[in-house]
Amino acid sequence: MSDAQFLLAVDGGGTNTQALIADAGGTVLARGLGPSSNLHNVGLEKGFLAIATAIEGALAQVKGTLPAAATASGSGRWRSAGIAAACLGLAGVDSSADEAQVSQWVKEQALAPRFAVVNDSELVLAAGTPAGWGVALISGTGSVCLGRTAEGKSARVGGWGPLLGDEGSGYHIASLALRRATQAADERREAPALLKAILRHWKLTDPTALIRHVHDPATTTADIAGLATVVVDLAGRNDPAAMEVVAEAARDLALHIDTIVRLLRLTRPPVALGGGLMLRGALRKAMLADVKSELGAIATVADPPLGAVVLARRLLQGSFKPS
Repeated sequence: MSDAQFLLAVDGGGTNTQALIADAGGTVLARGLGPSSNLHNVGLEKGFLAIATAIEGALAQVKGTLPAAATASGSGRWRSAGIAAACLGLAGVDSSADEAQVSQWVKEQALAPRFAVVNDSELVLAAGTPAGWGVALISGTGSVCLGRTAEGKSARVGGWGPLLGDEGSGYHIASLALRRATQAADERREAPALLKAILRHWKLTDPTALIRHVHDPATTTADIAGLATVVVDLAGRNDPAAMEVVAEAARDLALHIDTIVRLLRLTRPPVALGGGLMLRGALRKAMLADVKSELGAIATVADPPLGAVVLARRLLQGSFKPS
């Protein structure tokens, strides 16, 4: 397998990491999974380990034998893996410094002669807009919105992380819901069904147990964000408190899109929606109803790693030059 013949596509998010191995034509041959690789949430060592775990899992399937155990260190281990081009789309790659750190690691591992390290919103744009321009909105553990004109000018809003922003994300929705639930517990607010659903989700018997659970060092950002699906589904059943939370998140996400359209002066742009929460009808419907801009075709990207396959293939063909 010394001759480079494969494409590698990595989608690293706040909840998990996926790696796809595809042939030169873009046909997916194998998938590997790992935990969260958002470098700002889990740190460099755990983030690189998650990426390596996903890559090793995918390579094991096409190689037929399991490679050396994935570790966060070591150099040149993938030199003979046969990867011709790779695209890593990662939540948490938010600056040139972030890109440089990941790129240095990719070089040390001899992952591929051609590679690109981009924010995960690039994958949704590539997978969900036929001509490669338009708007990509992600609402998963975090949230971010990317826009690009047909001429290649780009703009991004959101993606500031759970402490600074990520409005309309799973973490943001969960935080809003938890505040309402605790207010309901001491009778400052009416939200009985929301409180009950949250306790049931985490198998807690008493509202005061929320304090210990949420602040437990073992409870991750992804664990908190996972609560959002409970809230959105409850809103879909017309619970007033849950609907209030989803309405606020929808307005925030709609503002992301409207801002991108304004900044780039886009006319009826195609829109690609990614992230687990965009697959939930209640949030998606409410968000689109709140968008003030006139939009073109709306696509839901259920498998964002395929966008990384598209970009890796463009790298191989020389038609994609990362900024």
